[in-house]
Amino acid sequence: MVSTFVYSAECYGAAIKDATKQLNFIGPQVRKFREAKGWTQDNLAVKVQLYGWDSSRISITRLENQERRVPDVELFVFASVLGVSADDLFPPNLRKKIKTLWPQYRVKLSRGQVPPKQ
Repeated sequence: MVSTFVYSAECYGAAIKDATKQLNFIGPQVRKFREAKGWTQDNLAVKVQLYGWDSSRISITRLENQERRVPDVELFVFASVLGVSADDLFPPNLRKKIKTLWPQYRVKLSRGQVPPKQ
C-alpha cells in the first residue's frame, strides 16, 4: 500500500510564518530612511552592492518586513549607505522596551549564559 502525504499551507505555513515574525528591529527604520531619500528597494540594493555588501531587492524587502535577521556588519553597511548612524536604525525608546521584548527575541542560550531577569 502506497501512502501519499499532502502538506497544507494552512497547517504548516501558519506556524512557520509566526515563527519568523519580527526577526529584526531595524527594518521599518531602513524603509523610513530609504523612502525619505526617494529610493526604491532596487536602488538601495544597488547602493549596498556598490558599497561591497551582497544584497538584492528581495533581501531588502525581507529586511524591511522584519522577515530576516541582520548581521552586525550589515547594520553598519546600511547606516553608511543611508547616511545615518547605526543608532538611528533602531526604533526610538527601544532601550525601555527590551525587557518586554525579551521572550519574543530570545535565542537559545549557550552553556553558562544566564538570561536577563524579567
